[in-house]
Amino acid sequence: MTKNQIHEWHERIEDGRKQYIRAYWNSRAWEFQLAHPDGEKWMPMEPTQERWLELRDLLFRKYQRKKLPWKYVEHLDKQLEKLGIKPDDATGEK
Repeated sequence: MTKNQIHEWHERIEDGRKQYIRAYWNSRAWEFQLAHPDGEKWMPMEPTQERWLELRDLLFRKYQRKKLPWKYVEHLDKQLEKLGIKPDDATGEK
């Protein structure tokens, strides 16, 4: 993978506000960060299995729109395999 990739998405939390999640590839490892619109800056977070699968889904959707090469999805799949996480096979094949 190329160095310094940033992928972001958001979700609604219980009180109706958005929270933003960022996955940052620093050329060696993924770093996950979390931010709220009223917060000052991005805070580091420990990714859960759900967050890893959300990132995988995001990369796959970017691949489908021809915004990202397939090798990035494959690279993440290998990393997920090392972590013992199986992506849903609905999006699994090229």
